[in-house]
Amino acid sequence: MSSNQDLPMPVAQDPKPRGFRADIQGLRAIAVGIVVLYHFWSHYLPGGFVGVDVFFVISGFLITSHLISKPPKNAADVARFWMRRVKRLIPASFLVILCSVLGIWIFAPQTVWEDWGLQAFAATFYFQNWFLALTKVDYLAEGDAPSPFQHFWSLSAEEQFYFVWPILIGLLIFAAIKYKKKSQNVVLAGIGIVFVLSICYSLYETATEPGGAYFSTFTRVWEFSAGALVAALGNKAHAAKNDLMSLVGSWGGVLAIAFSAVAFTGEMPFPGYIAIIPVFGTALILLSNSTHKYSPTLFLNTKLFQFFGDNSYAIYLWHWPLLVLMPFMVDDFKWPQKMIALVLTLVLAVLTQKLVEVRFRRFIDTSALLSAPRFLAAGSLVLALLAGAFYLNSARIIDDAQDVNKALAQVEKEVGESCFGASALSDGCTKQDAAETPYQQVAPEPVAAKTDKPVLYKDDCFASQTTDFQDRPVCSYGKGKIKVALVGNSHAGQWFPALDKLAQENGWQIDTYLANRCAVMGEEQEFDSKAKDEGCGELGDWATGQIEKQDYDLVISSNRQSVPVSGHSMESTEEPATQAYETILKKWADTGAQVAVIRDTSWPGATLENVPDCVAENSGELSECSGDADKWIPQDPQADAVKALDDPNIVQIDMNDQLCEDDRCYTVVGGILAYWDHSHLSATYAQSLSGTLGSRMEKALKSEQLFPST
Repeated sequence: MSSNQDLPMPVAQDPKPRGFRADIQGLRAIAVGIVVLYHFWSHYLPGGFVGVDVFFVISGFLITSHLISKPPKNAADVARFWMRRVKRLIPASFLVILCSVLGIWIFAPQTVWEDWGLQAFAATFYFQNWFLALTKVDYLAEGDAPSPFQHFWSLSAEEQFYFVWPILIGLLIFAAIKYKKKSQNVVLAGIGIVFVLSICYSLYETATEPGGAYFSTFTRVWEFSAGALVAALGNKAHAAKNDLMSLVGSWGGVLAIAFSAVAFTGEMPFPGYIAIIPVFGTALILLSNSTHKYSPTLFLNTKLFQFFGDNSYAIYLWHWPLLVLMPFMVDDFKWPQKMIALVLTLVLAVLTQKLVEVRFRRFIDTSALLSAPRFLAAGSLVLALLAGAFYLNSARIIDDAQDVNKALAQVEKEVGESCFGASALSDGCTKQDAAETPYQQVAPEPVAAKTDKPVLYKDDCFASQTTDFQDRPVCSYGKGKIKVALVGNSHAGQWFPALDKLAQENGWQIDTYLANRCAVMGEEQEFDSKAKDEGCGELGDWATGQIEKQDYDLVISSNRQSVPVSGHSMESTEEPATQAYETILKKWADTGAQVAVIRDTSWPGATLENVPDCVAENSGELSECSGDADKWIPQDPQADAVKALDDPNIVQIDMNDQLCEDDRCYTVVGGILAYWDHSHLSATYAQSLSGTLGSRMEKALKSEQLFPST
């Protein structure tokens, strides 16, 4: 049996107990080291995220070793087990959550308060992994900044494992006793079944929905179970060994972890079959327990590795909030600033271990007034109230900022009617009028801009990845005689506020054929599962069939090419995408409809994480939120296809001069905040472009029938 405090990331160590394995402590040092290096410099260690998987295996091994040696016999034993976890883990995690919330309040812009307040609540009650799985794998959440609590997803998965595992082990041992079977065999069989079920589910879920699979407890249980299987094999199986087999096994395990950290990338679907490599490597080290003089204990048992192993839990807790919040405190966050963040991480980790982890544990042990359950209840209540107040305050700020019309009137008064909105890019206004003036106010305000989306999202008008693009809603707006189809992905949807205004003026009925992310071109594109690839490819034929059936007068289309055509990279996708668009545009025109392609708009996401966050943070220097046109204006194979077809019934409308000028693109134009995330036009700005868009479409299409109001 091992007795490394039965924790995945240890609290401070008292004198080392009997059975303590220094190699496990060194293994923790490796795990936390590669995770931290990955977060700070991912380009040097692209697979460093596997350090979390190493922790999971260690956790399963140590917890199961403890439970087998002292199996819970009743509910009280299970409760005592849970309370030991509370007093070892909660004080430090609550301290980090509290400091992070205060740091957000002081340094972070109000645009992140609502989301991060919810995540503080999720971290406090250890369901952060499910919060992320349900909210952050959505395409529309891509532009959200990572919160200081994001790393609590792994701690949440572990806590959920701790909650269930003692019950399972206790039931298995009870069954073995009742039916007079050997406890070791029953426990091995039970854990083996859990392992097989979880790894099968992990393989399936990673192949079909990898975003959610990454955070799911169910797809990770097999990693805990791998360590548990090693523990269940018994003391003889993992007793200290000084032979060649253990030497080879331990080095093989180290090399498997090292290979994973260097060779894996964040683009690989994970977990799943590739996670077997670091998980098996960690289990192999635990099973080998080599004491050979040339084994990895050469470095694992050194004082340096033991130091990082002893402090690994606190290092893990502190490094991420510092990494997220420090960029709000300093102008540049490069090598020197990152080194300062690393030093602060180590200092705070050591102080937390000595002054919080050890002292709180002993205080809870000796204080009748502050037992573990009372501490948990009191601490949870305080953090919940703080996170709740944080969330409610941010919600109030957002509500106060929702009156966009009032804000628009104030901004127009400030900048002047002649240079308000896109008018600021006209010849009579300067660059400073366009975007670089530190406006006293922008409209919508940054906190409100994040929700300034077309009504299409509220009405659920998009085919999405979550259903492999098989659910294909069609939304209709207006009851005019002129029938218009809006086709494409969310970059077609962003124009709806402008088109809706044109529809009201000209008697249009607009039907939408839209998808999130998938460019509607009739060709498969490379998502993270074959079902999504095929579903996306089928959307083109579906939309074409609807256009033929409904006999539209006008088809308006726009797409952002953010996913390559299957079999191609983003660098090589332009040619096959252009050919696909040529085919589908011709089919649409052959129905008798006129076709207008709106060229894709400039993309701040090339250099900015989130536009409203940037504007909120740089209200006095909005030039920080602008970018070079050659980086921001993306390739658009659909627009290229229009040029190649040279058909008078298929035209292109380019609106980028309403966002860019003199090789510079802006996110605030004439006082109006032009984007609600890192990519999509705000509904307010899109609507303000209605007149310009309509006149350009009318000129290009040369059709009085489509524009009777003029």
